[in-house]
Order: sequence, then C-alpha cells, then structure tokens
Amino acid sequence: MPEQAETSGKDRRRYPRFHGSGLMVNIGGKLVKVAGISAGGMKLESGFKVADGPMRFTLYPSKDGKVDINHGVGGLCVLVRYEGEFIAMRFDPATYPLIKFAAECTIPDSD
Repeated sequence: MPEQAETSGKDRRRYPRFHGSGLMVNIGGKLVKVAGISAGGMKLESGFKVADGPMRFTLYPSKDGKVDINHGVGGLCVLVRYEGEFIAMRFDPATYPLIKFAAECTIPDSD
C-alpha cells in the first residue's frame, strides 16, 4: 500500500524536482495539472481514478491555457503515495524520451 503521510523530501529524493511549468497529463481518462516532475516521477493534482498497478499516461506541454496535443510523450507510471490534494507517481520505466521531454518543459524548483 502506498504511503499516506508526507515524508521529508530531502531524505528520499533521488532526482531534483522541477515545477510542472504548465505541463498537463492525461491519466485515468482525465486531464490534470502536473505540480512537480523529476527524472523519477511526477506529482499530480488529484482528480483522476488511480488504478492498481501500472497506469498509462501522456504528458503535454501547455501555455496560456492551451494544451499542445501534437507534442506529447507517453509512458507508464505507478502510484507512490497520496499527498493531500496531490498524488505522487513513479515512472515505470523512466525512458530517455520521457526524461528529455520533462527537462525541456520545466524550470528548477526553488526548494
């Protein structure tokens, strides 16, 4: 079962986290905002049904409220934990095209 409680991000983080920078993800049949992303996974706003096991997703860049569906990248992820209004997902696997896309669409987090 995934962790329900918040843990120290500094202790468990393997990769730097970046702001979602307007990234949107289609997951569980819903389009939701990406709150944070790293080479290992992403933190999403809740609002979609989480499945047991791997879930397919597609990340899209967005700007000024418009989602660019022509430049998305897909993959698989699994639930890590619930963080209040957010859901942490781990990429399974974290592919090169996925990590490259995330790096091109993000800015460094200030924490």
